[in-house]
Amino acid sequence: MRELESFPECDGHIESILIGCRVVKVSFQTWNANKLVLVYEDVESVKEQNAVFGDISEYAFKETNAGFIQYSFFGSNDHLVLNILAKSVRVFEVGENADINSALFDVGYEYIGGQSQES
Repeated sequence: MRELESFPECDGHIESILIGCRVVKVSFQTWNANKLVLVYEDVESVKEQNAVFGDISEYAFKETNAGFIQYSFFGSNDHLVLNILAKSVRVFEVGENADINSALFDVGYEYIGGQSQES
């Protein structure tokens, strides 16, 4: 996996959302079938309404007065489908042969109740 600075959100779709302790992981597929994992850190809130598998027309973000950033996904009818209030996001591109849902686990286990994976 490699980390990206940005991603083409238009005409892509969200495949799954994992919500954990202050971390949210979103698996996203772009219009040209690139698989991504977006990792939101220090999450304050999540609001979702039919976000999975619908076309995404826009992805916007703006800073709030409280030091958080509001990340918003809009559906094809410009309806807000996913809103995440967090301190930051990291975007990872998944290899072509990887299963996107397994890739969610490859970027860490910290979403599982604040536990860490021991060897």
